[in-house]
Amino acid sequence: MGAGRLAAVLAALLLAAILFQILGNAYGSEFGGYPDESAHFTTGLMIRDYMASGFHQGPVRYAESYYLHYPKVAFGMWGPLLHITEAGWMLVFPPSRITALVLMALITALTAFFLYRALRDEVGTPLALLAAIMFIAVPNVQTYTAMVMSDGLVALMDFLAAMAFARYLDTENWKYSAQFGVFATLSVLTKGNGVALVFLPLFAMIFARKLGLMKRGSLWVSAIPLILVAAPWQIYSARMLAGIADRQPGWIFLPRLTGWVITVLGVALVPLIAIGVYDKLIANRRTAGGKWPAAAALICGFWLFHWLIPSVGPQERYLIAVTPPMLMFLMAGVERLADWIPKPAMRSHRVLAVAVAMVIVFAATGFSIPRQQHHGFDEIAQLVERPEYKNSVVLVASEGDGEGMLITEVAMRDARPAHFVLRASKMLAQSDWDGNHYVPKYRTPEEVMKFLESIPVELVVIDNEPGLTAFPYYPLLKQTIAAFPSLWEHAGTYPQAHGTGPTIDVYRLKSAIGRSPGKIRIDMPYTLGRSIGN
Repeated sequence: MGAGRLAAVLAALLLAAILFQILGNAYGSEFGGYPDESAHFTTGLMIRDYMASGFHQGPVRYAESYYLHYPKVAFGMWGPLLHITEAGWMLVFPPSRITALVLMALITALTAFFLYRALRDEVGTPLALLAAIMFIAVPNVQTYTAMVMSDGLVALMDFLAAMAFARYLDTENWKYSAQFGVFATLSVLTKGNGVALVFLPLFAMIFARKLGLMKRGSLWVSAIPLILVAAPWQIYSARMLAGIADRQPGWIFLPRLTGWVITVLGVALVPLIAIGVYDKLIANRRTAGGKWPAAAALICGFWLFHWLIPSVGPQERYLIAVTPPMLMFLMAGVERLADWIPKPAMRSHRVLAVAVAMVIVFAATGFSIPRQQHHGFDEIAQLVERPEYKNSVVLVASEGDGEGMLITEVAMRDARPAHFVLRASKMLAQSDWDGNHYVPKYRTPEEVMKFLESIPVELVVIDNEPGLTAFPYYPLLKQTIAAFPSLWEHAGTYPQAHGTGPTIDVYRLKSAIGRSPGKIRIDMPYTLGRSIGN
C-alpha cells in the first residue's frame, strides 16, 4: 500500500477518534474527567510557556512561580514525554481545549493505525481496518481519548515496542532490539506503567520457543537506553512519589486485574479471543511469526507488572495498553472460526459472516459512548477574565478535579502568568496527594476571614457538589461568608443554564476590590518538602 493510501487510513482513523470525542461531549466539558487531567494539561502548558519565554530564568524558579498562579503543575509525578509532546503541539497550535483534545485523538489514531499495519499482512486489510476502528470505539479507549491523560501515549509506545521486538524475534537483528529498547524507554518516560515492558522479552521468547536468544548480545542492546535513560528517570520519579500516597501490594488486586485483562473487549468476545490465542500460539505457532508471541507477551507482562508492583489499585484506563494485542487475537479468532465453518461457502464470505456476527455481539454487549459532563467552571473562567478582575486572586473550593477545572480554564485564557487561582484544599488545609493525612490550618470563620483579607482573595468559588462537606474546610468557608454578610457580594451561580445537577456559587470580597495581590505561600511538605511563595 502506497504512502498516500496509508495517510488516508490515518486521516480516517483520526476523524473517527474526533467523532467519538464529539459524540461524548468532550469539547463541551472542562478538563475534569479524571483528577489527574488538569495536572497533565497545566504541566504541558507550563513547559510550552517556558519554551516560548526563551528560557529567561532557571526552570525550577519558573515552575515554582507558575505553580503559584496555576497550582496544578505536577512535573516529576509522571514521565515528561506527554507534557513535552503537549508543549510542542501547543507551540504550533494555540493552547485550548480543542487543540489538546485533537492531540489526544491523534495519539489514539496512531495506535489504531499501527495496529492496522501490524495486522494487514496477517489477517488481510478488511479485518485489520476493523480492528483499528474497534480500538477507537472501545468505551475505555473513548473515555480517555476524551481526556488529556497519559494512558493513550503509554499504549502507543507499548505497542510500538512489542512490534519492534516481534521483528527482532523474526530477524534476530540488533537494530530491532534497539528499537524495542527505545520505545520501552519512551513508555517509561510517559508513565511508570511502561516498566511492564521489561517483562515482554522473556515472555515473548518463551511463547516463540526462542529462549536461546538470551545468549545473544543483540538481545541485550535493548537494555542500553533503559539503563541509561529510563532507570534514572524512574528513580527520580519514585523519590518524588514516595510518601504522598498509600499503596498496597499488587497481589491484593490480582483477581480484579485478571478479570479486567481477560474481558477488556467484553465477556462475550472472550471465546473468540481464546480461539485466536490457540491458533497463533499453539496450533500454528511455527508459521505464525513474531508478532503473535510479542502481542501475548505484552499482555502477560502488563499483568505480571501490576501484580508485583504496589499501587493504590488498578484502574481500567491502564488496560488501554493491552487492548491492541487483544484485538489482534480477536481478529485471529475470527479467521480461525471462519475456517471451521463447513464449506462450500467461499472463505472470504465465511470470514465476513463471522466478522459481522462479532461486530453485532460487540455492539450489543460491549459498546457504548461515554459522555463527559459540563460543570460550569468554563463560565466562571470567563467571569474571572473580565477587566474588573484583572490579575486578581481566586480561591476555589471543590474536589481535586473541580479545582483543576477552574485552574486550567483560567490558565488557557490568561496572558500568563496573570491570575492567582488558589486551591482551598491546599490553602485552608494540608494533606498529601490523595487527600490523606488531613490537617486543618484554620478552625474558625474569623481565622479564615483574616486569611482571605490578608492576601487578598477577591473571588471565592464554592462548588455545591454533594459530598464535599466531608472536607472540614468546605463548610468552614461557607460559614465564613455567612458570618460576614456585609463584606461579601454574590457574583453569580453557575452553570447559568443548569438543570438538576450541582451548582457553583461565586462570591466577591468587597474589601479586595482594587487591591494588588500580597504575599502568597503554598506549603508542599509531601512533594517538595518545603513551602513556595512570591
